[in-house]
Amino acid sequence: MKWMMGTVSCAEQRRFESLYDAHRLQVLAYCMRRVSAGDAADACSETFLVAWRRLEDVPHPPQTLPYLYGIAGRVIANQRRTLHRRARLHEKLSALGVQPPVEPSVVLLQQSIDRQVVAAIRRLKPVDREIVMLHAWEDLPREVIAEMMQMSREAVNQRIHRAYQRLARMLEPTLKPNAVNSPPIAREGGT
Repeated sequence: MKWMMGTVSCAEQRRFESLYDAHRLQVLAYCMRRVSAGDAADACSETFLVAWRRLEDVPHPPQTLPYLYGIAGRVIANQRRTLHRRARLHEKLSALGVQPPVEPSVVLLQQSIDRQVVAAIRRLKPVDREIVMLHAWEDLPREVIAEMMQMSREAVNQRIHRAYQRLARMLEPTLKPNAVNSPPIAREGGT
């Protein structure tokens, strides 16, 4: 790396350190919602390695974080082959009676409905799942998601709307009666 070799300017070093400090936790969280904790840490590190190598291409805020998410998404896509091998190993271990560890996102979610929501999101089409996660979990504006996914804003709006409808249908049997589309005052007999 240029930095380690001493050929980097102080300004570049400061910019990268600032970029890393400002966005490391968000990129790590993005990765952890998509892969295991160990793979997420590797993906996060690789993301910032790519950002360092292409520092001159990294846009300034507010486009910085979506740009880093894009890199992280590609890094994770490159990990898929390893993840598939790991899944096959888990299948073999399960056949021997050894249970793989529970995913971090499920461990953090304590309530049954939370686990059901995560399972329902995983049943969405990959593109819809990514859009929902960018919107709901990463809290990105729809315009930014559209740019990242190379879609129109209207297409993103439609995908979010339809994905939420599918999620509602998947989760409907688990929800309490009157929990959907009923304001609290209506359930309590008020006007």
